[in-house]
Amino acid sequence: LSASMAAQGEGEPKSLEEGMAEAEKYEGDPLDCPCIQHMKEGPCGDKFVVAYRCFLDSKEEERGSDCLESFKAMQMCFAEHPEHYKEFLGDDEEEDEDEEEEEKEGEGAAKENETKTASKPPTQEQKATDDKK
Repeated sequence: LSASMAAQGEGEPKSLEEGMAEAEKYEGDPLDCPCIQHMKEGPCGDKFVVAYRCFLDSKEEERGSDCLESFKAMQMCFAEHPEHYKEFLGDDEEEDEDEEEEEKEGEGAAKENETKTASKPPTQEQKATDDKK
């Protein structure tokens, strides 16, 4: 094991794809790379190994296209165990949470404006209109 490979394996990758790409460059069996050990640990390790081994062995023109079911099973398992795999679930969940927060903030601001508008005293023009009714 070269020093550069050992150094690469020390930090956890930022995404599943980065870890898998780094493992492919590993000298020896990619499944032995320290860069993916955290994915092999935990309740979904077996599903990760099956999906990644399928990807490594894929002979399809679009590599891994024959492994979609294995990757779906792995992703579903990751989603069922976010306490262990949250960094590999993708940004979709974070984006959804951010969007929900923004919507709540927007709704709060709209309600605040309605309250301010409703609590303002009527203008002279509004009084004149109300008097005519």
